Amino acid sequence: MESKIQSHVEIDLLKIQDNAKSIKEYCNRKLIAVVKADAYGHGAVQVANVLHNIADMFAVATVEEGIELRQAGIRNPILILFSTLTDTVDEIISYELTPTIDNWNSASRLNDAVIGRNSLLKFVPIEKANIHLDINTGMNRSGIPHSEAKEFINRLQSLNRLQLEGITTHLATAEEKDQSFVNIQLQRFASSINDVKKSDTGTPFFHAANSAATLSIPDSHFDAVRPGLALYGIYPPNSYYVDLQPVLCWKTHINWINMIESGEGISYGLTHKAKQQTRIAGIQVGYGDGYPRSLSNVGEVLIGGIRRPILGNICMDLTVVGLETSDKVEIGDEVILIGKQGDEEITVDEIAEKANTIPYEILTRIGNRVKKIYT
Repeated sequence: MESKIQSHVEIDLLKIQDNAKSIKEYCNRKLIAVVKADAYGHGAVQVANVLHNIADMFAVATVEEGIELRQAGIRNPILILFSTLTDTVDEIISYELTPTIDNWNSASRLNDAVIGRNSLLKFVPIEKANIHLDINTGMNRSGIPHSEAKEFINRLQSLNRLQLEGITTHLATAEEKDQSFVNIQLQRFASSINDVKKSDTGTPFFHAANSAATLSIPDSHFDAVRPGLALYGIYPPNSYYVDLQPVLCWKTHINWINMIESGEGISYGLTHKAKQQTRIAGIQVGYGDGYPRSLSNVGEVLIGGIRRPILGNICMDLTVVGLETSDKVEIGDEVILIGKQGDEEITVDEIAEKANTIPYEILTRIGNRVKKIYT
């Protein structure tokens, strides 16, 4: 039986649908919904199931993530965002995944593997494999150098079992106020687009916009946008042009209450010393659940609609918070780690700032033992 004090997250799937619809309506482009890293901790299969009629394509980071969606019955196109090792080509073709290519070896190996391969989805022979080409316009993390893109695209025409479906790039500074480098990248990407249109590669579609660019840089929209964080109701910095709804609420419960005297310490290392008689509560969550240890002595939680400070070091499984002596709280009472309670709210952005990291990391670190409850 589920323990009442166990940490869990509640995820509102209808809000994810609403966010996706709002983004697509705002951009009026194809929507590539990014569900990598288990949909940023929200559950890739569940998110894909509620978005399959809205998203034109899903995007993942690995072949294994794509196979998981296929085996769950997702039939939308699935893009693997980054170039993969050549030993995965058989699975890519059989499950009809769309790889991103940034080197000749991968492209050539994929082309050769198409021969005699049958689809595991349609049980018919596969004649061509769709690919997207990653062009490095300045992020310098992956991709064909933009100055070599035209030559590479022309060379691809010799691989007659590959279909160049899309061309992409990754923007390095879309979340920054200074957009000067974004503009340089977009100019380089636009130049690549012109080169493609002059060749005989068909009509691939182009995409560059992550969440920040999707919401705040219209010139980056091209033919498709690929939001991730924004789908889950979290605004990247400097991006507030679409109405988004927070999707996830992280909860736990009080599992211990005590009174300590002035001068007593709390938790490992006794890094917090009580300045007076203090009522404290233990809550069942810790860094083993993905709750950042860097929130020790600086973070807050909500109990009874009131902010309560974290006292001492966060442990692997437990955290201690301070109460007022007069508080009428009991073992089993609800604790909010992320979300609203009464008139107060603790956001993912707030936690990320206090933990000296980014919202992406807070969400994707939520551990497997934190049960997901879908509403």
